[in-house]
Amino acid sequence: MEVAQREKYIIDLLNRSQSVRISDISKQLNVSRETIRKDIYTLDQQGLVHAVRGGATLPESISETRYGKRQHQEVSEKKKIAESAVSLIHNGDSVFIDYGTTAFQVAEAIKHSKLQNLTIITTSSFVVTSLQFIKNIQMVVLGGSMRTSEGSLSGPITLDNIHNIYADIGFFGCGGVSFEAGITNHYVEEVEVSKKMMTHCRTKVVLADHTKFKKNAMYKTAGVNAIDVLISDCQVESKMESDLKSASVPVLVASNKKLK
Repeated sequence: MEVAQREKYIIDLLNRSQSVRISDISKQLNVSRETIRKDIYTLDQQGLVHAVRGGATLPESISETRYGKRQHQEVSEKKKIAESAVSLIHNGDSVFIDYGTTAFQVAEAIKHSKLQNLTIITTSSFVVTSLQFIKNIQMVVLGGSMRTSEGSLSGPITLDNIHNIYADIGFFGCGGVSFEAGITNHYVEEVEVSKKMMTHCRTKVVLADHTKFKKNAMYKTAGVNAIDVLISDCQVESKMESDLKSASVPVLVASNKKLK
């Protein structure tokens, strides 16, 4: 395969999944890792990709619009997932809400619910915007460095702030779910925040519409057996649902709100 063809292949993969691994592309194209590393370096120099350790992501200038685009994808499914998520919250709970468009819908569902005296802990500026003026909600923002395209906070300051923060229940978004790879996401700094916060939540809930089961992002947040509930929509594949059952992970299907 010619250099230009490999470069187009890498960019096409990034446009579909937001991040790529050098090792994966090397196997797919049957070329050396060093060749792919050089291709990624060349694309990085042109501003077409952002080279990271072990792979590449879309550059900020391209990914800045992705949050807005994702807000208009699988909207009804995300809203149903959020409604099911809110059914797990009780008055007086402390609730962690992760970043991402499905997590944002959880904030919106809380805003329109009758829940009282909640403490919302978040790393998302969009969640803050959604809930900051709602009565009977105390807001705890974990702080840190912001990735403006996602409105997400991460880094050493965020991790340090988590140290003495605990929640009754936490809702976590994801970039991909598979029984083999577990819960994965695209940005290592934010994954580190999610990992730590998971250990500080009594109940850990992952939010994943059906499209996430066809993807693996670059960085692992947790194994599927490390979470307490996974909420998806009615289009979740039966094999994945069966695998999750085998791992003793309850699946809450948003369409009928029954644990399966």
